Amino acid sequence: MRQYQSNLDAEVFELLVERYWQRGFAAATRILRDRHAAEDALQDAFVRLLRRADRYDCAQPFAVWFYVILRNTCLDLQRRQKAARRLVDRAPQPTEAASEDDETGGLLDKLPKPDRDVLVLRIVQNMPFSEIAPALGCSEEAARKRAQRALRRLRKILAPQMHSI
Repeated sequence: MRQYQSNLDAEVFELLVERYWQRGFAAATRILRDRHAAEDALQDAFVRLLRRADRYDCAQPFAVWFYVILRNTCLDLQRRQKAARRLVDRAPQPTEAASEDDETGGLLDKLPKPDRDVLVLRIVQNMPFSEIAPALGCSEEAARKRAQRALRRLRKILAPQMHSI
């Protein structure tokens, strides 16, 4: 980190990422218990390292500084995920009278919770990705990708039903 601080060398930073990626990913996965969220948190932690490189005290071990930033990033992500869950829980729920084929009821219920959450925010609540991203604790691009994956899964659920029509 000292080398990176002194001349902001991108190659040196890449070496730090290579050296700490696997261990950081393992630590983030243990904290968050979700591989996708761990990857998002790890990327955010490295961005924070870049932005705060001038704050690094060379007298301290880099690993300690890195893991403090990573842990704080994971905790921030957990807080944002809890806020997103509260938003989703407040979203209008399908009525009991709705049939299992009802688009907003049965179909979304068939998706895993993370997929359902992003689609409820985007489709049911009509939120833009700029608001969905902080609610889910990820970047806007990651929110878009999560929505795309969720829609793909939803299409797979719908495919057998469409063929039977």
